[in-house]
Amino acid sequence: MFHQQKSLPSVAILFAFTATSISTVCLIILPAFAQSSGVSTSFPVPQSVPSGTKVQINGTTSMEKINQALAERFKAKFPGTNVNIAYDGTDASLKALPNGKIDLAAIGRSLTQEEKARGLVSTPVTRNKIAVILGKDNPYKNSLTSEQFARIFRGEITNWSQVGGSPQTIRLIDRPENSDLRQSFQNYPVFKTAAFKTGANAVKSEDNTEAVINKLGTDGIGYAIADQVINNPNVQIVPLHNVPPTDPRYPFSQPLGYAHQRPITNPAAQAFLGYATALENQQIIEEARVANAITTPAAVSIPTTTTATRSRDEFPWWILLLFPLLGGLLWWLLSRRTLTTTSAPAPVAAPVPLPVRRTPESRIILTPRNCRDAYAYWEVPDEVRQDLQRLGGRNLKVRLYDVTDIDMDRQTPHSMKEFDCDQQAQDIHIPIAVDNRDYIAELGYTTNSDRWVEIARSSHVRIPACEPVGAIPLATAGVTTGVAANSLVSDGTGVPAFGARPRITKDESRLILVPRDSRDVYAYWEVPEARKAELQQQGGRKLALRVYDTTGIDQQRLPARNFRQFDCDELTPDLHIPIAQSDRDYVAELGYVTDDGRWLELTRSKVVKVPSTFSVDNAARHSSNTGTVFERNDNLSNS
Repeated sequence: MFHQQKSLPSVAILFAFTATSISTVCLIILPAFAQSSGVSTSFPVPQSVPSGTKVQINGTTSMEKINQALAERFKAKFPGTNVNIAYDGTDASLKALPNGKIDLAAIGRSLTQEEKARGLVSTPVTRNKIAVILGKDNPYKNSLTSEQFARIFRGEITNWSQVGGSPQTIRLIDRPENSDLRQSFQNYPVFKTAAFKTGANAVKSEDNTEAVINKLGTDGIGYAIADQVINNPNVQIVPLHNVPPTDPRYPFSQPLGYAHQRPITNPAAQAFLGYATALENQQIIEEARVANAITTPAAVSIPTTTTATRSRDEFPWWILLLFPLLGGLLWWLLSRRTLTTTSAPAPVAAPVPLPVRRTPESRIILTPRNCRDAYAYWEVPDEVRQDLQRLGGRNLKVRLYDVTDIDMDRQTPHSMKEFDCDQQAQDIHIPIAVDNRDYIAELGYTTNSDRWVEIARSSHVRIPACEPVGAIPLATAGVTTGVAANSLVSDGTGVPAFGARPRITKDESRLILVPRDSRDVYAYWEVPEARKAELQQQGGRKLALRVYDTTGIDQQRLPARNFRQFDCDELTPDLHIPIAQSDRDYVAELGYVTDDGRWLELTRSKVVKVPSTFSVDNAARHSSNTGTVFERNDNLSNS
C-alpha cells in the first residue's frame, strides 16, 4: 500500500506546492505498491521466548532494514534474547544454512529447484516491485507486455519498431547473473518458455540502480526496484499491460524473506519466524522495505540546478514566509481530525477498489459439460489474491452472464447469477438454468460495500440445447478429487445442483478434453449405461482413460504406442490429467481394458492443443498422479 511520509521534509513539500510564488525544486518519493508476500506459514506467534535465546541471521542487504526492525522489536518483546545479523549475500547465506553456521538466511529471491532439493524452504515476508525502465530521452512511450519484455531480455526482440516504437536497436542493460533482482525473473512463466539467458544485445552493468541508469542512453532498457526510480527525472518507467508499478497488477516483483532447513527444529529460528510473520508486524515490515529501497546507495537522483548548492545544515529562510500558511493548514487539519498526537503514522485507508482489475497472469476457463451443467476453472497467483484483498476484496465469487447475441463490453447481459467460491479452490461446477444460450464467466471479489472487483473473464461459450423430452433423468455422477463439489448451489428455479442431463443414446457418448495449462488437462465424459454394459459383456473389466500424443500424425488412427493410461471410477465422470510435454496435440479415449489386455473403446475426444505457456506452474501439484506409460502394441478397437 502507499506509505505516508511522516518527516519534516514531507510537510515542507506540502507547503512548497501551496506557495506558488516560491520557486523550489521538490522530490516526491511515493513507494510502489508492494506485492503481497503470499505468506502461508505454520509458525505460531511466540507467547514467550527463553532468556538467552540467540538467532543467527545472514543474507542480502536488501533485507537489512527489515532485519533491523524485526530484531529490535523481537528483543524488546522478549528480554534477554539476541539477534545477530551479517550480510554476506543470498548465495553465501544459503550455502551456510546446511552447515548449521546460521539459523536463517535473509534472501532476496526465490529458491532454485536445486536448493529446494537440498531441503531448503523459504518463508516470504514482503516483495519489492521491479520496474522496467528507460532513459529519460528514449523516444519509446508505449506500454509493453510481460512476454514482450521477456523476449527483449532473451534477445528475441531487438528493435523498438517490433513493439510499436521507432526503428532503433534495443540494448538490454542487464545485471550480474548472481543479482537477486535478476534471478527473481526466473519465477515468472514468461521466462520459463526458453532458456533463462540474454541475447547478443545485452550489456552488463554493476548491480546497482545508478550504474544501470547511466548506461540506458536513448536506446537501452533495464530494470530496478520500483521505489528506487519512482519520480527520478532521469528515468522513464515502462507501463506493463498499461499499468505502472504503483498498481498491484504490475507483474514483476522481488520476493524478500527468510530461508531455513526442513524440518526446522531450532526453537530460536521458529520463534523468530513466527514473530516475523505475525500480522502485527506487517506495517513495520512495509515501512522498513520502503526505507531499505530508497536509501540504497545511488537509489535516486535529485535534479540539479545552475544555482550554487546550499549546505544541508543551512536554514532555509524562506520557510519563515510560510508560517502564516502553516497555522491555517494546521487548524484545518485538526478540524478534520486527521492529525494524531502520537509519533506513529496515521493509518492509511485502503484504496477504493476499481470496478475492473483484470490481471495479465490470471485466467478463468468456462466449458459446457452438458445442457444443464458447466465447469469453470481458474488460475490466480497468490500475490494477486492478497493484493486485491488489501484493496477491499472480501468474498471470492464466480459470476455467470447470459451474453447471447450481445457484446458484453458495450451491452448489458441478459442475466447474471453469482456463485460463492472456496478461497482455496480453483474450480466449480455451475448449474445452467436456460440451455441453448451463450455464456461468459467472471471471477472476482465483492467488497463490503458490494462493489465488484473483477480478476479474470472467460471467453464466451455456447451451452447446447437439451432434448425436448418430458422427463429428463437426474445425474448421479460424482466429481473427481479437486473439483469443488460442495460449491454447487441451486439457481432458484428448482434445477438441482448438477442440473438435469440430456437424454443420450448409444451414439451420443462424448468425451471433452480441456487444457487447464501447459501441465494439466481436464477430461469430462458422458456415456449411456447401456453402452457400458455392452462392452462389459464383451469382457471389459477396468474403466480407463488413455491420452495419446497425436502431433503431426493422422488423427483418425491413434498411435498404438506411447500413450498414457489412467484408471477411472465408474461413478466419476471427470478426471484431471498431468501432461508431460506441452506445445503438442493430444487426443483422449475412454474405454475398458479386458483381462487379456484388449482395449474396448467407449468414446474419443477431439484433438486439443496444450499450450506452451501458462500462468501458474502446476507440474508439482499432480506429481502423485502421473499415470502409467505404456510402450507396447495393443489391439485398439474402432481405430
